[in-house]
Amino acid sequence: MTEEPQNSDPKHTWHDDTPFPKRWIGYVAIKVAIIVLAVLVALWWYGLV
Repeated sequence: MTEEPQNSDPKHTWHDDTPFPKRWIGYVAIKVAIIVLAVLVALWWYGLV
C-alpha cells in the first residue's frame, strides 16, 4: 500500500484549508484591529495615552 501525497496541487496554500479561504485576510485584519484596540484601551486605562 502506497500513500499518495494529499497535496498534489502546486497552487494549494495553507489558507485554502481554512473554513474561510476567500476571506482569510479580512479575518486577520479584524484580529489585528481588536488587538490594537485592546492595547489602546489598556494604555488609556493606565493613563499612558
